[in-house]
Amino acid sequence: MLKIGIMSGASIVPRFVEGIKESGVAQAAAIATRRLEKAQQLATELGIPKAYGSYEALLADNEVELIYIPLINHLHFSAAKAAIQAKKHVLLEKPFTLHSEEAQELYALAQQHDVFLMEAQKAVFLPAIEDVKKTIDSGKIGQVQLVDIRDARPGSEKIPWFWDMEKGGGVLISNASYPLSVSQYFFGTGFDGYNGICVEHGSGQTDEQCMINLKQKDLLISLFLTTKMSFTSTYSIIGEKGTIIIPNYWKTDHYTIQMNDGEVVKKDFPMNSEFVFEIRHVADLLSSGKKQGTVVDPNMTITNVQVVDDLYYKWFGDAWRKGSSDK
Repeated sequence: MLKIGIMSGASIVPRFVEGIKESGVAQAAAIATRRLEKAQQLATELGIPKAYGSYEALLADNEVELIYIPLINHLHFSAAKAAIQAKKHVLLEKPFTLHSEEAQELYALAQQHDVFLMEAQKAVFLPAIEDVKKTIDSGKIGQVQLVDIRDARPGSEKIPWFWDMEKGGGVLISNASYPLSVSQYFFGTGFDGYNGICVEHGSGQTDEQCMINLKQKDLLISLFLTTKMSFTSTYSIIGEKGTIIIPNYWKTDHYTIQMNDGEVVKKDFPMNSEFVFEIRHVADLLSSGKKQGTVVDPNMTITNVQVVDDLYYKWFGDAWRKGSSDK
């Protein structure tokens, strides 16, 4: 059983722990927060045997093999770096880092210390998403011409730091990793070009809506992210013969194929936890001695970070880059 230490008491943690339990291949062995009382409370509620009041104590636990990090965005780099230097394997939540040079440094450091490092990217391991890829590759909808992604994130303003650029707040950096990773999983790593525009939340604050256009060879990808509206988020793949529609694609258990001749095919993949497949994948990689993801590989993740980093610098200039690790 892979023994996982959780570095944070973030709201995602209970759902992630449920995925660990369902996986059958891992155990939530310890949890740490900055307040011991909170860690102890979560440990009791979630059935985790150990609780720590500091991240340093968690990293010193010799039984813990892998650290799962869902901290506030701007702490991802420093926390992952500390875990790697403590010779722990790391599963780091999105956004992987704020700046591309930080992502590159983490992968280099992981290689130096001979530990596993991967971006937590549950979406590409979902059975429904895996089946969509098979449908695309089968040629059923013909050559794909356009990908249209509409992603609503209402309620983001309730996160205390969401509009703080220095803390990694903003709709693009917080949510672009899913559509960018899914797109690379379906169609190949990297983009030939990209641009975008955004609506700022306020003076000196980050984005609350944005529209991004990406190009990959002859394929065009359009991504709209918003905190201002509430609708069913969809990932639509438009081919010459038909369209694939995936609702809530980052956690979906179904999708629909609408053929141009009127045929409609609905495909369902019932599941309990959307995290279980990612956890099984990581456990399998580690048992095989691999130190990098084979689906979510460094090139995919660095591309995710690079796109966001470049666009934020274009939109916000030095106000964005001043948090970079090389400054």
